[in-house]
Amino acid sequence: MTYGVWMDAPRTYSAVRDELIGSLGRIDQTAALVTVPACPTWTVKDVVAHVCGLNAELLADIPGPLGSDEATTRQVADRASFSLREVLDEWKSMDPALHRRFGENLGRATALLADLVVHVYDLEELLAQPTVAAAAATPMSAHRYIPLLQERVADVTQTALTITLDDGSHWPAPDAEMVNSVAVETSAHRFIRGVAGRLTRADVEAFTWSADPSDILDRAWNQYGPFCT
Repeated sequence: MTYGVWMDAPRTYSAVRDELIGSLGRIDQTAALVTVPACPTWTVKDVVAHVCGLNAELLADIPGPLGSDEATTRQVADRASFSLREVLDEWKSMDPALHRRFGENLGRATALLADLVVHVYDLEELLAQPTVAAAAATPMSAHRYIPLLQERVADVTQTALTITLDDGSHWPAPDAEMVNSVAVETSAHRFIRGVAGRLTRADVEAFTWSADPSDILDRAWNQYGPFCT
């Protein structure tokens, strides 16, 4: 990812967040308490509490990792008594301080954007409407997860993984001298859903692989939890 693309991350984060706030602001409290299939222990409000809580804890300098199970549980629990509207208002109110922090750390902006895009797609299934800003941010979000996956695959399976996405980006393996090498091609959207555990193993196996990906899928693929069933 070029530095220029990283520069767009704060603005893109705000666009995706504002689009989601606009969509969620139109649903009632009953809909806010519907369970999200991609996050079966969370309601719609809980998902928003998590993405809001990530921002709040970043600004409060809470020690990381802020995406751990312990942290995400805390982010949701801290807002258990809030209505969805109150969580949305808290999230939006942090915008000035968040952009100041993003200006200090563009990598953090990209990380939060990537997580947000994953959850927007989780909620999109229930909102039943397109998420234009999230779709535009999908390649940038995929680019955040690609080097993490390549490093994980290299460390765990001693495999050099090359990734090509439909946005035209091509990510050569960072260490091409490993004994094993595998290449995969897919769309940015499918990549994000897959690496975040929102697809089944069979779905990910259906990507275009140059060789058997079993070892990668068994031991190193998922960024968050097991495959969807």
